[in-house]
Amino acid sequence: MITSDPALQLIAAVLVLCAPVGVLVGTGRTERARWLTALVAGAAGAVASIAGDALGGPIADLPASILDAAIAAAVTAIVATLAAPRLGPLGGVVFAGSWSVLVYQPVVGAVIGEFPPLVQSLIGAVDFGGVLATHVAAGAALLVVHLLPAPRRITSFAYVARALAWPRAVLAAALVIVGGSAWLVGVERVIDEATGRIIANALVGIAVAAIAWSLIEKIGWNRLTPAVLVAGAWGGWAAIGIGAPFLAPPALGATAVLGGAMGSALSGAGVRDGDAAAPRRSWTVGVIGATAAGGIVVALLADGFGLAATGTLVLAASQLVTVMVVSLVAALGGLLCWAIARAAIAVLGLTDQRARKSP
Repeated sequence: MITSDPALQLIAAVLVLCAPVGVLVGTGRTERARWLTALVAGAAGAVASIAGDALGGPIADLPASILDAAIAAAVTAIVATLAAPRLGPLGGVVFAGSWSVLVYQPVVGAVIGEFPPLVQSLIGAVDFGGVLATHVAAGAALLVVHLLPAPRRITSFAYVARALAWPRAVLAAALVIVGGSAWLVGVERVIDEATGRIIANALVGIAVAAIAWSLIEKIGWNRLTPAVLVAGAWGGWAAIGIGAPFLAPPALGATAVLGGAMGSALSGAGVRDGDAAAPRRSWTVGVIGATAAGGIVVALLADGFGLAATGTLVLAASQLVTVMVVSLVAALGGLLCWAIARAAIAVLGLTDQRARKSP
């Protein structure tokens, strides 16, 4: 039985793919290896999503499944892009692919699905856009990658922040905003009375959060790097995605500003150009903080169920606890995925050594 607007789902599926393109454009040189890494990992994420749907029974809503596969592909490609500087292209693909199966699919299934989803039923937390899966689960797993030792003797590529010009950074951030907004509109499944607010909140809120992220870098560290716009847009998507349909303009502004500011402050913005730790600080702890800040503001100010309507802080506490729980689960899953990636690298290394010894 078809339960969504097919045209909306398919258009959103195409636009969602702008997000990983924006990340690639905004985080380094356009090397062939970087694009190939993202492409292969994205394909693995899409296959994992479709396979998960198929295992649950016949796919009744194919367009919705295509959109879900597109967002899985986009997020998995981004995870591979951010992991590859530490693990190499092969390690990045293996890590992201295994993360998509072992971490992303279970978390997204718990936060998006039949109403009320599992997380809302158990903890009471709200997550309209599934950013607990697309951002918190990704950030926590990537934190493991950037904290644990990198394997030696791998072919990799590095971020080149200083090579990024402002026009390119703006373009990259705009692509992330388009991709994130398309997902938030598409996850509603149909065009209804909430669609206009979702579009406006997504476009404006993510952009404002990116600006707030950048301003905190300038205020706190007296510098502003172009690449921070991309991190800010990614973090803004996390902050706004929690409650995009439920935010009136004042609540939207608070969510965007606080989410962007919190993400920037926790990320350690203002790092030196080319600093190897920059991806870790800008895309892991920061995005988790942005999600937590967005969830708390939604709990306080959301139309209909915020603090003014309920008179209780239970929802705010639930939002924070949920972010912490998902972070812990994803970090443990990320450790397993890191071990799988290291094993794959080791096996390839042994193969290479044997090949060199062969006559």
